[in-house]
Amino acid sequence: MSTPLGRDGRPLVTTPMAAYSLGLKPASFRSWARRHGVTAATYEREPGTTGQAPALWDLTDLTIALSSNAA
Repeated sequence: MSTPLGRDGRPLVTTPMAAYSLGLKPASFRSWARRHGVTAATYEREPGTTGQAPALWDLTDLTIALSSNAA
C-alpha cells in the first residue's frame, strides 16, 4: 500500500505517529484533535484486512491548528 500524500506533499501519518509528533498518547491526541477541530484526512486499510480502517492525518492540518492556537 502506498501512503497517500497530504496537501504539502508529505505522507499522511497514522494516529500514533501524529500523537508522537505532539508528545501525546494516541487517545490524548484524538481528544486534542477534536478540541481543535482537526479531522483525519482519510481512513485507509490494507486490502484483505478486516476491522476499522486506521485514520491518516495531514501534518499541514496539525501545523495550522498549532499555529492558530499560538496566536
